[in-house]
Amino acid sequence: MNQPRPSARPLLTPGRVLVLLTVAGWLAFVLVPQLLVLVGISSYGMWYLDSYAVLAAVDAVRQGVPMGPGVANPLDPLGRDHKYSDWWFALRWLGLTREANFLVGTTWVGAFAVAVWATLRPRNFREAAWLALLLLAPGVVLAIHRANNDLVVFVLIAICGAAAADPGWGRQLIALGALVLATGLKFYPAPAALGFLWLRPVRRAAGPLGLALVGAGATLASVWPQLKRAQFTFEATVHTTGAPLLWRDLGWPDSTSLWFSVAIIGMGAVGLAATRCTAGLAENGGLRERFLAALGAIIVVACFVAGVSYAYRWVFALWMALWLWREVEAPQALRRRWTVRLGLGLLVACFWLDGMFCLVVNLGFMPMPAARQQALQLAWRLCTQPLQWLFVILLAGWLLEGALASVRSWRAERAAA
Repeated sequence: MNQPRPSARPLLTPGRVLVLLTVAGWLAFVLVPQLLVLVGISSYGMWYLDSYAVLAAVDAVRQGVPMGPGVANPLDPLGRDHKYSDWWFALRWLGLTREANFLVGTTWVGAFAVAVWATLRPRNFREAAWLALLLLAPGVVLAIHRANNDLVVFVLIAICGAAAADPGWGRQLIALGALVLATGLKFYPAPAALGFLWLRPVRRAAGPLGLALVGAGATLASVWPQLKRAQFTFEATVHTTGAPLLWRDLGWPDSTSLWFSVAIIGMGAVGLAATRCTAGLAENGGLRERFLAALGAIIVVACFVAGVSYAYRWVFALWMALWLWREVEAPQALRRRWTVRLGLGLLVACFWLDGMFCLVVNLGFMPMPAARQQALQLAWRLCTQPLQWLFVILLAGWLLEGALASVRSWRAERAAA
C-alpha cells in the first residue's frame, strides 16, 4: 500500500520573506546612496565609520597614543576620541587593524542580521511585513551604515535572552557571560540584569538573577573609571533620542533634568501598573519572547533616562515590537488592548518619524538657510519628543507590572510550598 508523500515545505515562508525584504531594503541604501541623504543620514564619504573608529583606537593604542576622555584620536577621520571601555582593545590580540574595517564592519552587520532573524521569527506574512517595516527604519539603517558597535551589543543580548530561556545551567552561564561581555563593552546593558525576573518558574529565577546582578555590577565597577569617556554632549539633531533632549530645548541643563525625568517616567509607570493597563509581559507569550522583550525594554528605558543617544538605540525595542504585535490579537481586557495598540503606534513613530520628516524636507523644501533648518528641527523635536516620552512610560509600565507579577508568583509559590 502506497503511503502518502508529505507535502513539500512552501518556498516562501514568513521567515524567508522577512529575510528577503530586509536584505533587499538594506541593499537599496547601498546601491542608491541618495536614499541615505533623503532620510537624513550623513555618510561622511564612507561606510562603517564607527567600526573604523574602534579599530583606529586599537591602532592608536599600539602606537602609544593616550585614550583618555576628550583626547582626539589622530587616526580617526573625524578626530573622535575613544568613547568606550578598554575591552575593545582586545581586538589587537586578533591582529585587527584599520585595514580590516570592511571585514569587521560586515561581520558586525551580518551577526546583527542573523541575531534579528533568529530571535524575531514571524508566524505569518503580516508579522514578516511588520518586522521588515521596522528593520528598514532610518535608525536601523544608520546603525548598519556606520557598523555601530550597538550591533555587537544587540547580538550579545540576543544570545543572553535565547540562552537564559533554557532551564539548563550551562545555558544560564552562557547568558550570564553574554550579559557581562555586553556590559564591559558598552556600560549601558548592566540594568538588563533585572530581566532575569522574567524567568519562569520564579523559583528558578533567584540564582540566575543574583548572579546576573553580581556579574553586571562587578563588570560595571571594573570599567567605572572609563565611563567618563561615554559622558559627552550629543548635538540635538534628527535621529537622536533621550529624555535630556526635551529639557535642553526648554533651556534646562542635563544634570537638573535627570531627576525630573526619573520622577515623571516612574510616576507614569506606577499609574499604569496600578490600573493594570500594562499587564501581561510576565505571563503572555512564550518565555523566550517575553524575556527578550523585557531585556530590550529595560535597555531602552535606561538609555532614554540616562542621556542622549542616536536613534539606532531603538533596535533594542524590536523584541518588544513582536510581543506587542501578538498581544493585539490576544484576548484581553479592553483597556489593555488599547494600551497595546497605542504602544504599537508610538513604536512606529519612534522608528520612522524623523526619517519621514527628513524625507519631506529634503524633497520639498531644500535648500534652505542653516538657521531656518535649526528652527525647523527645534519645532519638530518639541512636537515629537512627547511621543517618545509616552512610549518609554508605557515600556516602564509593562516592566514594572512584569516585575510585580514575578513578586506575586514568588509569594504564591512560597505559600503553596
